[in-house]
Amino acid sequence: MNIIEFIQHFPNEESCESYLKAYREKTGIYCKTCKSSPKQYWFSGKKFFECSQCRRRTSLKAGTVMES
Repeated sequence: MNIIEFIQHFPNEESCESYLKAYREKTGIYCKTCKSSPKQYWFSGKKFFECSQCRRRTSLKAGTVMES
């Protein structure tokens, strides 16, 4: 995907965030602390997932090129 296609597919930040969230939920979120894929809770205000076992927080953009 080039930059033109990216902008057409994701016209705003919200569309990109929605895609990332859906993709991560579909593929599963691996917790780096407890080394498992337990249930993750979503916190929309801060845009992160929290592990139900160890409570580690993982940002929506963690592990992507957009990680800051």
